[in-house]
Amino acid sequence: MRKVIFALLMAAALTLTACGGGDKKPAAPAAGGGASVSQNTDVKAAVAVDFTTMDPQDTNDTLSGGIQRMVMDGLFGFDDKMKVYPMLASGYKANDQATEFTITLRKGIKFTDGADWNADAAIANIKKWKGEGGIKLKRTSFLSSTIKTVDKVDDYTIKINLTKPFGAFISNLAHPCCVMMSPKVIAAGNEACAKKPAGTGQYKFVEWVAGDHLKLELNKDWWGYKADLAGGKALADKDAGFKSITFKPVGENATRVAMIQSGDAQIIWPVPTENLATLKSDKKVQVFEDEGIVVRYLFMNNQKKPYSDLKVRQAINYAINKEAYIKVVKNGIGSVATSIIGPNVQFYKKNEAVKYDPAKAKELLKEAGLPNGFTAKLMFANTTTNQKQAEFFKQQLSEVGINVDLKGMENAVLNQKVESVNVPGSEAEVELFMIGWSPSTGDADWGIRPLLAKESFPPHSYNICYFANDELEKYIKQGLESADVNVRKDAYAKAQDLIWKEVPMIFLSNDFNTWATGAKVTGVKIYPDGAINMKNAKMTK
Repeated sequence: MRKVIFALLMAAALTLTACGGGDKKPAAPAAGGGASVSQNTDVKAAVAVDFTTMDPQDTNDTLSGGIQRMVMDGLFGFDDKMKVYPMLASGYKANDQATEFTITLRKGIKFTDGADWNADAAIANIKKWKGEGGIKLKRTSFLSSTIKTVDKVDDYTIKINLTKPFGAFISNLAHPCCVMMSPKVIAAGNEACAKKPAGTGQYKFVEWVAGDHLKLELNKDWWGYKADLAGGKALADKDAGFKSITFKPVGENATRVAMIQSGDAQIIWPVPTENLATLKSDKKVQVFEDEGIVVRYLFMNNQKKPYSDLKVRQAINYAINKEAYIKVVKNGIGSVATSIIGPNVQFYKKNEAVKYDPAKAKELLKEAGLPNGFTAKLMFANTTTNQKQAEFFKQQLSEVGINVDLKGMENAVLNQKVESVNVPGSEAEVELFMIGWSPSTGDADWGIRPLLAKESFPPHSYNICYFANDELEKYIKQGLESADVNVRKDAYAKAQDLIWKEVPMIFLSNDFNTWATGAKVTGVKIYPDGAINMKNAKMTK
């Protein structure tokens, strides 16, 4: 059974497109030597929005999860190609039914607050994942219904018993929400987890001043500089890393671009697509772009009128020109979405793209009893890119009689109004909502279940569409519980066909990742899931 699971993991990894760039692979560390130029350097990174939390189990945004990966390591992780490899785990064995996983742990590792990494620390984290104590966070549903018990075999071995067969369990453990936090922080409570994390990562958390900056400093004792992975390689070059990194939320696109050009920032992401050409011509800047696994959507609250009517959802779908969306909003960087998941996600099934047809949209609205259209409210995080996107939707929908009221707001406020509410969908404030989703396990399950399963209504996860469909629940269950690749493929194909037919959201585009660095910065990448990857980042002379 273990070989089957490894084969599934490798198949999933091979379906994903590698990140670009010509950086050399991590070299095994050499003994001795002083600090590098890079490790004596403080750098700034400008990002588009603020962070939401530093608690991995309460995180749904890729930005915050990416920073958490720098501070906290998982049992398993992804390399640049989304291939799973062991991190704090040294290996594992599974029973034939894929319901029991015995995981061995690396020895000699400490959390940055002095706590030991061992079986007790791992179990403290897994209990938090399960929501023990009655506290439900945004990621509690990720593995809580899958993990039955976790037992300590010895100080460096744990045994996880599942409630049902789950062939993709190890790849799920590589998900960013499964990074390991110090048991001391967990014991201090959820506020400490959200604001003062401690892990075993390449960087140590220093401070987070919401709306202003978040600062990390290098953990020069990071175990990853010495780890013996496959092929005798370490996780990073011995001289990789910066003395400190200060992340600045800068919502204004032009300001971020000016910062990288002036040297006020050494790293920015994403790069506004309208500025790609300009930055590429700047000799002081390096610009990168690469296909990712993020899909963009326009969510509709399926339990609130008039979006509860399939004809209205279909009308909105016909009213939005996806090719124009990519050209206008994405400046040509992206491709038209043909499923709820992107082509580089395991078990993707292509559907026929819905052609732009405003006349058809008007006809459907008339059939739905709305010949004169209606007024809709669109909520979004107030950034330059989002404002541009929202105005595009407003223009498109106005052509078929739908007047869109734009409600841009700060990310933290939006989170409280949309993601953290706990009311029936019909009572939720949200009507239309813009979102991009990255299935960070590389598997169809995590591209579908968090967005459309009944268990994923806010505040537990991201079914902001409030979509509830018993047939879809059946397919999700079949795909989730089987380790048979053919069973899973069939289940997810049927799920994608049903989703395409029911139109719970508008499927817009497959994203490309973009980032830029100063000319002397090397090794910065973006994982296919959209998170920053700075393991081998450094500053050259």
